[in-house]
Amino acid sequence: MSVFETRKRNLDLMRLHEECERNYQRLQLAMPDSRILGASTRLHYRDQPQNGMRVEIIEVTKYTSTLLIVADNTGPEWLPEIEIKVRVYRDARMAEVIEWCSDRTIPWALSEQKGMQARDEKWQWNMFLSELLSQGLRHGITELEV
Repeated sequence: MSVFETRKRNLDLMRLHEECERNYQRLQLAMPDSRILGASTRLHYRDQPQNGMRVEIIEVTKYTSTLLIVADNTGPEWLPEIEIKVRVYRDARMAEVIEWCSDRTIPWALSEQKGMQARDEKWQWNMFLSELLSQGLRHGITELEV
């Protein structure tokens, strides 16, 4: 591996960590305490109250929590619900996507290519989470159900 390739991989990992830190901060706005197993929050959009997302804590360990984020009624009828599993690292103050739509697990390493996965798939799904959370927070939350 050349020096350029090594530097590029390090930059990708740095950017991924920065995005995971921002996603943690966004999740803190939606669900401040991620240590209560079974707790859930429903975020409704101000202009479309039937649309929104649900954030539920499905697993809690000493340093991490696993959240299930379901974005429903977000697109055309033929588009299924978007389900994303997110691991929250409370000690590192980071959140990363670990699974989506219940059928694909994201590989830990960026360079791992199993099946049809792109080299930057982990980055893409964490960016998608970032956009989903930003959209929900930017367009107003009218109701939090805990």
